[in-house]
Amino acid sequence: MAVATELFIANGYAGTSLIDIARGAGVATRTLYQHFGDKEALFREVIYARDAAGAIEKPTVEDGDTLFDALMRAARYAIEVTYRPHSIGLMRLMIAESQRFPEFMKQTAMSIFARFEHNIEKVFITLEQAGAIPAGDHARSATMFDDLIEGSRPLMTYTNWRAGPPSDEELRERIEFFIRGRYGEEVLARSTTDRVRLSQQ
Repeated sequence: MAVATELFIANGYAGTSLIDIARGAGVATRTLYQHFGDKEALFREVIYARDAAGAIEKPTVEDGDTLFDALMRAARYAIEVTYRPHSIGLMRLMIAESQRFPEFMKQTAMSIFARFEHNIEKVFITLEQAGAIPAGDHARSATMFDDLIEGSRPLMTYTNWRAGPPSDEELRERIEFFIRGRYGEEVLARSTTDRVRLSQQ
């Protein structure tokens, strides 16, 4: 799988053969057929396993966090997931092969993003339970938060038009903007001082 992933990322689907993968993995081509079937089946396995290599710890709310602390942790999680080299390479591969496998790529991308945003949504649910934010549609909050934190930078990175995530200073500005816009000035005013007490939930 590791060799197949590297070769598909480097050469694309059409430029990668089962013979190349077998040679790189030090196995016989028939072994690949026995384990995966054909090249398309192996390619699908590579895409399905996109998040398996180097899984990143999900963001959490910790006892004693301020609202700002918790959202900064969620923002850094989003940045780390998006900008690790493995993610960038596979997203470029998915974009490049989306015409060849349109439905598969669409379904896979929707599943990846849904799981990613659900992890951020859980942060908002915990923050509400701790009294740090008001009740609301936390799935929508997670989507808006990620859109604001990342903006167009992932697309610009995946297309090689611009590289790199926002700086910590930019993240701070975006989180402040999000809190003000989503929850108002009162919540923003206490976002760096009031501490979450999870034990009281």
